[in-house]
Amino acid sequence: MTDSQALNEQTVIDYIKQTSVFSHIFDGNDDLKSQQIAEGNVNLLFRVSSEHDPIHKSVIVKQALPYAWRYPDFKMPLDRSRIEYEVLTIEGRYCPQQVPEIYHFDEEKHILIIEDLNQHLVMREGLMKQIRYPLVANHIGTFMARTLFYTSDLYLSSGEKKAMVPKFINPVLCKVQEDLVFTQPYMDHPNNRWSKLLEPQVRQIHQDDDLRSEIFELKELYMTHAQALIHNDLHTGSIMLNEHETKVVDPEFAFFGPIAHDIGSYIANLALSYASQEFHARDETVRKEYRLWLAQLVKDTWRVFENEFLTLWENEGNDDWPSPSFRKKYIQQLLQETLGFGAAEMLRRLIGMAHVHDFWTIDNEEIRAISESIGINIAVNWLKNRRKVFSIDEAVEMMLESKSSYPFI
Repeated sequence: MTDSQALNEQTVIDYIKQTSVFSHIFDGNDDLKSQQIAEGNVNLLFRVSSEHDPIHKSVIVKQALPYAWRYPDFKMPLDRSRIEYEVLTIEGRYCPQQVPEIYHFDEEKHILIIEDLNQHLVMREGLMKQIRYPLVANHIGTFMARTLFYTSDLYLSSGEKKAMVPKFINPVLCKVQEDLVFTQPYMDHPNNRWSKLLEPQVRQIHQDDDLRSEIFELKELYMTHAQALIHNDLHTGSIMLNEHETKVVDPEFAFFGPIAHDIGSYIANLALSYASQEFHARDETVRKEYRLWLAQLVKDTWRVFENEFLTLWENEGNDDWPSPSFRKKYIQQLLQETLGFGAAEMLRRLIGMAHVHDFWTIDNEEIRAISESIGINIAVNWLKNRRKVFSIDEAVEMMLESKSSYPFI
C-alpha cells in the first residue's frame, strides 16, 4: 500500500501481519477477521480480532487520511496521527490507567494500533441509559489533574515547556474549534442548526452582543493561553468505561492551550446529559435521582481535580511560583474559566454544528426543545455569571435551578 492509500477490511489484516502486533497479540495465528467501525467522522477505524478469541485477542487500527473519511472534501492534516500517538504516550506516562495501551505506530503510513476497549462503553451512551459509574469522578478528576499539571509551567522548566509547545501547534484542528465553538454559533451561519421550536431563544442569543463578547474573551484565551498540553476534545464521547475502568481516547486535537478548556468541556457534557434526561429518563423519580447523581458527579470531579492538582503543585511543582495566595487565585480563576469554556461547549452542541446523541436521538420535538432549552439556559447562566462563582457548589446550584424557556409564553 502507498502512504496515502486507505485501508480496507482485507488490507488491514495484511498490514497487521507485517507488524509485531501479529506475534505479540495474535501469537502469529492466521485466523484474523476485521470490521470497519462506523462511529468516527475523521479517521478510518477497524477492529481486527481473532476468530477463536475475539474478546481477548483484538486491536483497534486507526488510520489518518489527508481528509475526513466521512467528508472527503474536508482536508485534514496527516500529522494529527503523530500528535495523537505522542499525546497518548505522554498521558500514559503520568496516568497509565486512564489511557489505552499503544501497540504500534507507523508515522509514514499514519497508522496507530491500540488496545481494543471491547469491555467498555462510550460514556455518553452509558449516561443516556442512566448507568452510574462509581469510580469515574476519581478517574477523570485525577486524569485531568495529572496530565495538565505535568505539562504546565508549574512543573516543567521554562525551557522544557517552550521546547514542547511547537511540537503540538495543530493549527488546522485548532481552527476547527475556533470556528465551531467560539465563532459560528453566535451569528447566522450555514453550519448552524437547532430545533425550530427554539427559534426565539436562539435569535435572542444571536442578538446578544454582551453574550458574544463573553464568548470572544474565551476565544482569545483559547487562541493565546498555552497553559498546558490539553486534550482539546474531552467530552463523554471521548471516554470509554465500565464500573471498574475509565479510558480517555482520541486526543488528536491536542495542543498547548488553557487548562480550563478540558475541564469545562467535560463538565459541559455532564450538564448536557443532565438536560437530556428529560427524555432519556422517562420515569420522573428516576429522572430526578439521576440528575442529582450527575450534579454530584460534577462536584466530585472538580474536587478530585482540585485536590490532586494542588497536591502535585505542593509536592512536585518547580520553585518559580512561591506564593500560597497565587495558588488560591489560580484555582479560583480556573473554576470561573471552566464554567465559561463549559458554556461555550454546550452552546456549540445545541445551536451550532456537531450536535450530540443526547439530543438528536430524541424523536419527540417538544421534549427535545424542552431538553435543549434547559441546556441553553445552564450555559447562559454559567457564561454570564461565572465571575460571581467561588465554589463548585454554586456552579452546580445554577445548573439545578435552570429550567426550560420553552414553551414560550
